[in-house]
Amino acid sequence: MWAPLAFAETPAPERPLHVLFIGNSYTYNNNLPALLEGLAASATPPRRIKTRAVTQPGVRLQQHWDRGDALAALRQGHWDYVVLQEQSTLGLLLIEGRHEVNDPELAFHPYARRFAEEARKVGAQPLFLLTWARRDTPESQARLTQAYMSVARELEAPIIPAGQAWARARQEDPSAVLYHQDGSHPSPMGSYLTASTLYTTLTGRSPVGLASTLTGHPMPEGVLNPAKTVTLVSLTPEQAEPLQRIAWETYEELRQSGGYVEVQPPSPTLPTLPEGLPLELPVLLGSWQGEMRFYSQEAGQSPATLHLLLKQAGAQLGGTVRIVFANGKAEGPFPLEALAMEPTRVRFSTPLLSKGRGKVEHEAVLTPEGLVGLARYEDPRTHDRYVGTWKLQRPELPAAPREPQAVSPEPAPAAPPAGP
Repeated sequence: MWAPLAFAETPAPERPLHVLFIGNSYTYNNNLPALLEGLAASATPPRRIKTRAVTQPGVRLQQHWDRGDALAALRQGHWDYVVLQEQSTLGLLLIEGRHEVNDPELAFHPYARRFAEEARKVGAQPLFLLTWARRDTPESQARLTQAYMSVARELEAPIIPAGQAWARARQEDPSAVLYHQDGSHPSPMGSYLTASTLYTTLTGRSPVGLASTLTGHPMPEGVLNPAKTVTLVSLTPEQAEPLQRIAWETYEELRQSGGYVEVQPPSPTLPTLPEGLPLELPVLLGSWQGEMRFYSQEAGQSPATLHLLLKQAGAQLGGTVRIVFANGKAEGPFPLEALAMEPTRVRFSTPLLSKGRGKVEHEAVLTPEGLVGLARYEDPRTHDRYVGTWKLQRPELPAAPREPQAVSPEPAPAAPPAGP
């Protein structure tokens, strides 16, 4: 069992603590490393922390490993701690267009183990920055927590419980503006809460009373701009105090549990197809149109409108598909590939997108309400996964114009009576 960080071994005050961050926009937005430095500098007595960050937008530990920049920075040595932050959903898992937490064993855990091993080779302690659930899917925090806790316990590496602190803060004050308007990235207040949790994990001390306004260099797109200094966070002491307290309470609760908690969240529920009616070719031929929930709802793509055309060319069944996303952009038409009709199933594949990122496998059944389909995609390299459904009906034909009715001529007026 991991014992919380032993701060009797913290470097002497004249020697700063060196911390390397490896992550993405959750780390560089509002310059989390600089916030940590600022909080530590405002303590009594001040603590000197020097940081470096290797960050890029949306990058995962697997991509950091493959690109090599993070590994090169780590191997330069002289680090006391290496903070590892994985992509916010552990890779991409879309279910019905909603972002869910991916299976951590597919990509997160294997590369967490590699980076932890490399950190220890240079005498550094690896730590895992447990991130927060997105604003619209708070239930995913349990899956994130279990994914981080399980690998951290295995590797005897400390956890920075930012995600747990965010959940506590949201429960205490639902009006707290922790998120950027996109509902995923941190606002300055959210980054301040994360920095407070990071500070207390590294130092073992409460952040209550530390500075509430912090300055530093901006990090647009993960690249530090040392020529510019800006205000990264500006909170009143009254706004900062609840966040500082929550960070400390979350850390203390985790410390008292031995550094880890066990969570057993349910796996995400995958969509399935209903029973289908027997298929006959004449019933399928023609145009179908309806809703598809498969691409990212967060990116403005879902629900999309799917246009499916099935036609017969000689003895072969063929067709095309066209997608119009919720944001108005369109893809296709794409020819249907590997199209096959079974007694109660139709199967075919289409490109994921026109840029050629792989194939989406479709299967569909006929129901009294129309065609109901299931779409699946997985990238064998990154383990990005999409699973979603579509429901199509035959478009209503425009009503035929009504034939104008013949109008009978009005009878001619009667002739006036003859005069006397």
